[in-house]
Amino acid sequence: MQIKLSIPDYDGNALDVIWEENSNYSLSVEENGVVLRANKQGLISLAKQMIYMAYNNLPTGSHVHYDSFFTKLNNEGVELVIEKDNG
Repeated sequence: MQIKLSIPDYDGNALDVIWEENSNYSLSVEENGVVLRANKQGLISLAKQMIYMAYNNLPTGSHVHYDSFFTKLNNEGVELVIEKDNG
């Protein structure tokens, strides 16, 4: 399978938060680990976000918060933060 994606370029200002329409996810801390549940659009959004962060020249520590403000979800669980480490 070959998939073509359009990923924005980092302009040196605020990071883009990539969130597809109808995306949904939840994050919970359970007994033996963290569980991320997402629908198809949510998984695609998170994958695109990580590709965006991996292939753009972002400063170390650059991060995005997947919270109710950016994702428009009423996710009362654990907040998801994705951060780039250049190490």
